[in-house]
Amino acid sequence: MKKLIHFTAFFLFTVFFLIACSKKDQLGPVVDPPEQNPVAPLSGLLFDELNEAIARFDPLYLQIVYKDKRTREVIQEEASRLLTELNQNPTSPLVQKALIELYHFNSFTELQKMSNTITYNSEALKKVLHVTDTVLSKENLYQLKQARNAFIKNKINTLEKASQKSSTGLWTDNAAWILDQFHYYSQIGNLEMGLDMDGAVGNECNESCCLEYKGCLISAASNYRSNFVLLGTTLAASGGTLGSLYGSIVPFFGTTALGIGGGVLGGVTGFIQAVNIYMNDQNVCALNYKACIQRKNGN
Repeated sequence: MKKLIHFTAFFLFTVFFLIACSKKDQLGPVVDPPEQNPVAPLSGLLFDELNEAIARFDPLYLQIVYKDKRTREVIQEEASRLLTELNQNPTSPLVQKALIELYHFNSFTELQKMSNTITYNSEALKKVLHVTDTVLSKENLYQLKQARNAFIKNKINTLEKASQKSSTGLWTDNAAWILDQFHYYSQIGNLEMGLDMDGAVGNECNESCCLEYKGCLISAASNYRSNFVLLGTTLAASGGTLGSLYGSIVPFFGTTALGIGGGVLGGVTGFIQAVNIYMNDQNVCALNYKACIQRKNGN
């Protein structure tokens, strides 16, 4: 009797085991659950194209690569004036020609294409970052900072390797251009990465006013990176919202101007706005630093 009970128990165990195995096979192999909230990939062609495009409209780029002797402020004023005129007359061949010469393009179509790259790639990045308004979260800003720093590092490394070919006899007619590009991105690295990496503010600071100044510049650089993504798209179809918001900082970007010019060169308009805000923020940092020093000196 005991043998029969043992046999029955063994038989039932075998049946249940086979059923369980069969169900497991039907469910497929056991895998780890998908990663929750994965980090959005900002590196790659999309982000590189955006950074390459905005460099073409950076006054520092014009100064270093195209030997423009004017100050950043004068270059920005000229760009603002021309865009204002373009708003008033989008088909003016004289204004288009002036913009082509300012930014060293071969045609207005080429300039528009670069402007569209800023608009479309910024919009795509906003989707990657899940941005639905005009504010980036701290996580968004961190991702943008890391991606921007990685882009600059890669550009510097690539251009440095290209410049080293001169010693191997592989130097080309692009030698001067490569060196100028290297100088430009090195300057950008000093302005952005040198201030922002690991939260460092520089060993040269040993008193409170300097520390406040460096912290202010870090904040300005962070805002700049977010602005060239946000404003590169929003100004193209925002009506008067951002014109009203930033009008006190950059008067020429009024609500009327945005309605026309944004549609013609929305990306350029947005990026120039970002540069204007960045330059204004840097000036505010410098003024606050001077005021801090005067207070410490009892003035």
